[in-house]
Amino acid sequence: MAEANKPKNLLFIHSILDDAGLSPAEFRLICHIARRGVCYSTLAKIAEVTDMSVRTIQKTLKSLVEQGLVLKETKPGRPDIYRLPEPGTLSQKLKSRNSQESKKSKEKGSTSEQQEENTLTNDSVRDFSPNFS
Repeated sequence: MAEANKPKNLLFIHSILDDAGLSPAEFRLICHIARRGVCYSTLAKIAEVTDMSVRTIQKTLKSLVEQGLVLKETKPGRPDIYRLPEPGTLSQKLKSRNSQESKKSKEKGSTSEQQEENTLTNDSVRDFSPNFS
C-alpha cells in the first residue's frame, strides 16, 4: 500500500545524458526538444522558453546538429523542425562523446602535469641561479 501512495519522480535523466559532458546550453536544448518530441518553435520562442539568447540557441543547435545529437529538418518559409535521433542512435552518440571528453580530460591532465613539472624545473633553476644584483 505504501508504494501506491509514493509520489512518482517526474524527472528522470539517464546517466548517459548526464555524463556526456554537455554544456548547460546543450543539455537544456536537448531536454527542451525531448520534452516536445518534435520542436516546431522559432529560435526566438526557444530562446524565450529556455531563457537563453537567440545567438546561443543558434550556436548550440548548430553544434548539436553537427554532432548528430539533434536532427534538423528545413522547410522553406517555415521555422526549422528539430527532433532527437532514435534512442539507440542518441545513446551511441552520447557514449561516443563521453569517451571523447574523457580522453580530452586525460590529455589535459597529462599536459597540465607536464607544464607543472616544467614550471617546477624552471623555478628550481631560478632558485639556484646566482643573484648578481
